[in-house]
Amino acid sequence: MRMRKLLKLLPVMTAVVSLTSVAADVSVKSGNIYFTDSAGVAKQLTTSGRDSNPVLAADGRWIAFIRKVEGKKIATGADEVDPSALWQIRTDGKESTLLVRCRASENKIESLIAGFEKLQFSSNGKLIYFITPAWATSGAVHVVDTTNRKEHFVCAGSDLKVVPSGEYKDCILIQQHRYFIGGGSYDWYWLFRPDGTEVGPVGEDIQNFESAYLKN
Repeated sequence: MRMRKLLKLLPVMTAVVSLTSVAADVSVKSGNIYFTDSAGVAKQLTTSGRDSNPVLAADGRWIAFIRKVEGKKIATGADEVDPSALWQIRTDGKESTLLVRCRASENKIESLIAGFEKLQFSSNGKLIYFITPAWATSGAVHVVDTTNRKEHFVCAGSDLKVVPSGEYKDCILIQQHRYFIGGGSYDWYWLFRPDGTEVGPVGEDIQNFESAYLKN
């Protein structure tokens, strides 16, 4: 009898678990970062009122986000941009750390940091890739090591995705604006290794590549 009752209750118990178990998530409210754990409990992590664009690392331990700062606009090859800074914080609210500040550059546009877009963690959460406005026809991909705050230019690019697993784990899929010999231009995706070495072209349509390599 007890076994029959348990079997009858099993679908109900399963439904309750599926309703109460949710994926961890990050969000923004009134310029502050919130973390919602797998139990659905939300916790406010920052209080500046100037934070946005949070991204959660794959291991669920760290969050990268952007904070508005005071200062002069920074000139790029196409526009002027309000300054900001890249930060990270643990999901328990500890170790809030400034990683990269915006900076102007009059000599090399590769040294320019005018903003932080398309934030992407490496699979181990150690590296954060981002795109900053740069040339008139393209942004610039940069990476920062979160353990020592060392940052450097990787290559030109207008979109990026880090491959989470498989044969090309931690390689970077980057959209680049390139030119045909004899005239004209095209915007294809190319695969790069973390050190910026080109692996090869993926093409304009990345659906097949995403299906094979961009599944967590």
